[in-house]
Amino acid sequence: MITDIMQVLILGSVQGAIYMLIAVGYSLVYGAGGIMNLAHGAFYLIAGYILYWYLGSLGLWMAVILALVVVTLVGGISYIALIKPLEKKSHLSVVMITFAIAFFIEQIVRLGCNILGFEQESTLPNLIEINGKVSFELLGIQIPFDYIFILIISFLIVGIITLFISKSKLGTSIRAISQDREAASLMGINADRVLMYTVMISAFLAGVAGVIYAPEGVFPWQGWNILLNSFAVVILGGMGSLPGAVLGAFILSYTSHFTRVFIDPAISTLVPMFVIVVMLVLRPRGILGKKEID
Repeated sequence: MITDIMQVLILGSVQGAIYMLIAVGYSLVYGAGGIMNLAHGAFYLIAGYILYWYLGSLGLWMAVILALVVVTLVGGISYIALIKPLEKKSHLSVVMITFAIAFFIEQIVRLGCNILGFEQESTLPNLIEINGKVSFELLGIQIPFDYIFILIISFLIVGIITLFISKSKLGTSIRAISQDREAASLMGINADRVLMYTVMISAFLAGVAGVIYAPEGVFPWQGWNILLNSFAVVILGGMGSLPGAVLGAFILSYTSHFTRVFIDPAISTLVPMFVIVVMLVLRPRGILGKKEID
């Protein structure tokens, strides 16, 4: 029983930190521009695969930097070339084009594996090794050093992003656009440029999650799983709410792992869908989301 509880707490915390990174980025873009970015999971995917492809040739940290630079640029380019031209036409057009981006990136990943001679599904070496060891023992459970690294990096980056949004000039512009885009534009804020930067920040956060969680495994359809979970998190916490994204990430993660350990692993896969349906029916604005005024 103690081992099972520890497993829920440890794995729930680690996966919750990953969900937090992804959901904060997703929520940031939705809060700023009302953009439902279905390519968000694909940003996570491509970062993990770039690390996978170039880890051997470039070394760990250069491969990490390359992955984060590429995914951030992909986010910016996708906004300029595809999202921006369609967002003023209809929300449905944006949803469809981001779905197309996600599907395209998945096929690029598959093609890249074939061209470069890599298996499409693989696990990666641990990122952190101390004195020749990759884990330590706690109450009879082997805990990878990577898990500690994931928790530290996730909370550090989310803290920096939160401070950036609160204190920086760009952060002030993002908050202004999220409150009233037209009024912000009248005040001289370039809304399109700010939204491009917001999508790039979002892609960067997804990329960080992708590279630090890559040792757990990469596979081409991974982006859809990530998208479903991040969508469940922001629905639970509140669309556009950063604190809600953090809270929702850990609630969903602990619930999923509790269900997997104590009830049935098959049922645990249904938890995100259950959360989405229940929240949309009972409390569409989420736990910390603001109530819309008609």
